[in-house]
Amino acid sequence: MIYINGRFLTQPMTGVERYAYNMCKAMAEQQLSFTIVCPQATIQACYDISHLKIVHYGRGNSHLWEQCILPFFFLNKKNYVVLSFTGLGTILIRNKVMTIHDLSFLENPKWFSRAYYWWYKLMTPLAIKTSRHILTVSEFSKREIIRFYPFLQEQDVTVVYNAADNSLFRPLSQVPAPTERFALAVSSLDPRKNFNRLIEAFEDIPDCKLYIVGTRHRVFREGQNHQSDNIHYLGRVSDAELVRLYNQAACFIFPSLYEGFGLPPIEAQSCGCPVLVSDIPVLREVCGDTATYFDPYNPYDIRKAVKQFLAADYPNTHQAHNTRFSWATSAKIIIDLIKEKFPESHN
Repeated sequence: MIYINGRFLTQPMTGVERYAYNMCKAMAEQQLSFTIVCPQATIQACYDISHLKIVHYGRGNSHLWEQCILPFFFLNKKNYVVLSFTGLGTILIRNKVMTIHDLSFLENPKWFSRAYYWWYKLMTPLAIKTSRHILTVSEFSKREIIRFYPFLQEQDVTVVYNAADNSLFRPLSQVPAPTERFALAVSSLDPRKNFNRLIEAFEDIPDCKLYIVGTRHRVFREGQNHQSDNIHYLGRVSDAELVRLYNQAACFIFPSLYEGFGLPPIEAQSCGCPVLVSDIPVLREVCGDTATYFDPYNPYDIRKAVKQFLAADYPNTHQAHNTRFSWATSAKIIIDLIKEKFPESHN
């Protein structure tokens, strides 16, 4: 039997939860039989689970449920595999596949709280050593995983890319004209997302506003925001509202310093929105020649890239859609992996 760690269904849909949810949808569409084991907590309304098999077990939706309660579900079960798409998974289950999206907490601990850093620093190697296989979301992240955990071999890690949900993120046939020209940025507002430099860059772009979508991270201090009339914080928005913003924006800007994949630029491109992104290895891998690049550590270079783009009247070369990734392709990689490494789970 194939089981999915369903803790993500009780949490708001951010990047890793969207990965888990779309992977489950794509595997179900390819007729893979699996069960999602979910805590007895409220499933967030943003997830359509009508075509997914859900089993509720145990209370709570914290790491405690994942590490200490979920293992009891499998006590008398045999010939199974557990897939965890959003992170660690329980270290008490050895017949599992875990997903590592990135290792930013090791790259720069200062980006995170001490509790977060020490939890993942201690638990990640334990989770890896008690897993049968590791998934990650880019070749860059695979190299990082092997760099930080050299006991792993190339064959122990499989890259399964993110993708945009094209049923949701697409050009709209009718969209209201924006009331003002704006560039869009989407992310949680934590330090590695580099919004302070982006905001500083926009202090001197008078003919274009910056709209920022995302939940403010507690480390992102108000005093560092370089407040300006050019900057509008929209907070969390619905997927429908996000699609409208992608369709209305003059461009999408992604200034992140470190990513495992970087999904928002792909979603923006799926809506026909041109993208300007950090010149870092993973975004070169993901965006290729479909984006404009800037030095994320230099606000002046960010400002220069934005001004040059806006002055260029949106050349077609910057509006290319990124068609390299699909959830169907990624789901097939996982299905083939399960058949190869866990043939007993199909019996």
